[in-house]
Amino acid sequence: MKRISFDPVAEVFDKTRGPPDHVMKQLLKILEKELRDCNTILDAGVGTGRFAKPMQKQGFEVVGIDISRKMINVAKEKGTVNLFRGDVCALPFKDGSFDAAICNAVLHLISEWKTALREICRVTTRVIASTSHERPNPVRDAYTRLLEEYGYRMPKRGRPLEELKSFVKPSRSIQVAKYYVNTEESVANMNQRVFSHQWNVPEALHNKVMIELKRQIKNKTYQQNLRILIWNTRDVALYLKE
Repeated sequence: MKRISFDPVAEVFDKTRGPPDHVMKQLLKILEKELRDCNTILDAGVGTGRFAKPMQKQGFEVVGIDISRKMINVAKEKGTVNLFRGDVCALPFKDGSFDAAICNAVLHLISEWKTALREICRVTTRVIASTSHERPNPVRDAYTRLLEEYGYRMPKRGRPLEELKSFVKPSRSIQVAKYYVNTEESVANMNQRVFSHQWNVPEALHNKVMIELKRQIKNKTYQQNLRILIWNTRDVALYLKE
């Protein structure tokens, strides 16, 4: 199965993803506190090093892996170290190599998401951490709905790790912050096709949808609620055996 590489958007990734800087700082502060007893951490889908770099700066031994060469290069430019290019479904590490794993915005891209999660469990002894946005993104939802109205259905890929909470209860669920997102900025990013679910949409259809999207989505804000979810590796591994 072909993997989705973020090479095409590596240079603009940080500008078009994630919460505001002050929320990201709060997120990292809480995550570092939650993982303070973990010496070795795997960042599965390290991307541009948004988690790995600041955590390495705080003294954590973080190893990152990503399928995208260009995303890794951006991470290296920031000074992130211990980076590997590879497949999360076939991690090049020995069993139990890490105390913890961070896995954000990766599994929803992988049709064999259970294989990837099994690999993360195999190399991680204690906990798996992820972030969860608990409110829908109205701009993305409207874009998808308009595509469906024109007869185009998004291909089903993997499953967001945050959905795992429906099957395996997290050992910890920590509120990070509530913050507001400007819809005009979200529409602008959508128009540039910076999100992977847009890349296979025919250009003419995308342009048609964007005209309608801009008409429907007025310049306003919507609220997001960000949490950190932490699972015991053992609990996730047991679920995957069922």
